[in-house]
Amino acid sequence: MEATSTPVDKKTRQDLILRLISERELGTQQGVVAALVDEGVEVAQATVSRDLAELGVLKVGSRYLALPHDPGSAGIEVLPSFILGLVPAQHTVVIHTRDGTAGAVSSVLDRVRGLKILGTIAGQDTVLAIAPDAAAAEEISSLIADVCRAKTRPAGNIE
Repeated sequence: MEATSTPVDKKTRQDLILRLISERELGTQQGVVAALVDEGVEVAQATVSRDLAELGVLKVGSRYLALPHDPGSAGIEVLPSFILGLVPAQHTVVIHTRDGTAGAVSSVLDRVRGLKILGTIAGQDTVLAIAPDAAAAEEISSLIADVCRAKTRPAGNIE
């Protein structure tokens, strides 16, 4: 049975995009369009491109990550200057940061949609990110490393 298209307002569509990015490994605008169609929402790629840019979605490696906008809070762009190193260890990722920045890194990681982080614990210069399993810890480590190596770009650009 084919899903029928339902008109949705911009906020509903953008909330749905954020949910889909957090639930699925989406890495192209066409993939987001297809995921929206799966949810019964038809939309043009140009609209998705604008939505991704407005939402501040980043393409990290081959997938999208989103950080909800919280005025006054650090964003994902601080990670390269705050993180000194990271090591996946079993179901966790140990992240070494500049002195006094672990709390900001922890806060950012807790808010990024699309990372399989169950939660974080921050000290003065170390963050412990807890993953559901070892494979997720490796994926988290890789994505954070990509962000720190500046392998990111705004997702709203034409692909």
